[in-house]
Amino acid sequence: MAEVHALGGAAHAVVAHDGGEGLQGAQRRQAAGRGGVCGHFYLPLIQEFQIFIHLCHGYIYHMPAAPIASPDVPSPTRPLVLRAGLMAAASTCLALLGLLSRYTRGLPPELVTWLRFMIPGLALIALARREDWRAVWSLADRPGWVRAVCVIVSQGCFVLAAMRGDLLHAVLLYNTGPLFIPLIAWLWLGERLRPAAIGGLIVGFLGVLVVLRPDARGLDGNSLVSLFGGFAMAASQVLFYRSAQHQPPFRNQFKLYLQASLVGLPLALFGLTHLPAQPFAAEPPWVLTLALVGMAACSLGSQSLRDLAYRGMGNASTLAPLMYVAVPVSAALDWLLFGHAARASTLIGAALVIAGAVMALRSGARTKLR
Repeated sequence: MAEVHALGGAAHAVVAHDGGEGLQGAQRRQAAGRGGVCGHFYLPLIQEFQIFIHLCHGYIYHMPAAPIASPDVPSPTRPLVLRAGLMAAASTCLALLGLLSRYTRGLPPELVTWLRFMIPGLALIALARREDWRAVWSLADRPGWVRAVCVIVSQGCFVLAAMRGDLLHAVLLYNTGPLFIPLIAWLWLGERLRPAAIGGLIVGFLGVLVVLRPDARGLDGNSLVSLFGGFAMAASQVLFYRSAQHQPPFRNQFKLYLQASLVGLPLALFGLTHLPAQPFAAEPPWVLTLALVGMAACSLGSQSLRDLAYRGMGNASTLAPLMYVAVPVSAALDWLLFGHAARASTLIGAALVIAGAVMALRSGARTKLR
């Protein structure tokens, strides 16, 4: 479900998204203020291809137990075009996840949100080690548990908005998370807001106002839900930086899926008590099943493709614009499948949101490189 990490010290920005769930680029930097890039264990090309095949089946790259690799070990290199393709595919997974949410309308959104984490968590159990299970049950990592709550809230808002409103609005307003991250980092971590970043935030939030059009139709509740989902996603990414930098990528993902499933149990129980009398009236059972499994696959696929795109890359902001590929894809799906043509104001607002977010990200990256 695209996420952008505003990292400490020099307003360092790392793009990540997901539903889920945490770009591993943050783990490649010991501290943004130092600007050092920690190398990962080298994987031969054929081994990386095998790993990619497993990723397509829901397997997330399982690093060795060592939290940080030696900086002297070279990182895997990929052409920029390949990285761009991987990032675009990861962003497309978010649009597909929102699309599949619309085919689960026979179920309460609370239950769908919980299953969206529980199914991938079950798929990863066979790959988990004892240390991974210990990380899941540990109560010492309080930011990790708070992050799980934020992720459940953000994805719950996204699923609800995608089920009840336009797919384009749901995806676009969820992707306002990068606009909130510098503000959260400023208020919570005391990071400085650079003039260029402030300019990007102004442009981005102006785009949000153009999309919402509060003067023309008032504040749409469904849009506000989407916007709050973007804010919760931003909070989860700041917490990710605070709590998960020194853990292997697989452990971060496994822990997040299972912890989110645990903290989301009250949501699941609430959803079960509100099941409609005929849950298969809107969609047949096989459609609901395929939609839920597809959402899980999109969640794992988005994170996996994003990790492959960013692994070993020095300047993550280069691919920042591609995290918004989900926006035009959602507009196309909305039009082709549901006959919802995007308004001119929505397209203009989307352009402003994307431009503002990219400005803020690139500003942070330039500051880091100085």
